[in-house]
Amino acid sequence: METLSTELRLRTPYRGIETGKDTLRIKVNVEPRGGSAFDVVIDVDDLAIEVREGESAFVLGAGGIEALFVVERQPRCGFLTWFGVFARRRGRADRLVLETPERGVARYVERTIEDWLGLDDEPVRGQIRL
Repeated sequence: METLSTELRLRTPYRGIETGKDTLRIKVNVEPRGGSAFDVVIDVDDLAIEVREGESAFVLGAGGIEALFVVERQPRCGFLTWFGVFARRRGRADRLVLETPERGVARYVERTIEDWLGLDDEPVRGQIRL
């Protein structure tokens, strides 16, 4: 985890100009059993959460997020348990932000983003509570 000053100007120059708040960058190395490791980079600022995994990326508007929560998931093909960090958005379907085989990592990412955005840790039905 690191913070990036607004003076550094990321790939999108509008980042951090609404409040002048620095950008939080969380790098997670996901190592699935039997698969090759990959990195997920999550940038959180005053406007959005940007999630990048390799060449793919998506952006969620920070103002529309009501809550973040962690859910235990089991893929259809296999018995390995994964933990997904989801964003609950107003009037939209829940969006998967990060999926990792480690419960502690998922919960850490959830709480760190909540703290950065000033969101309360609201209980959500089906959420894992530690």
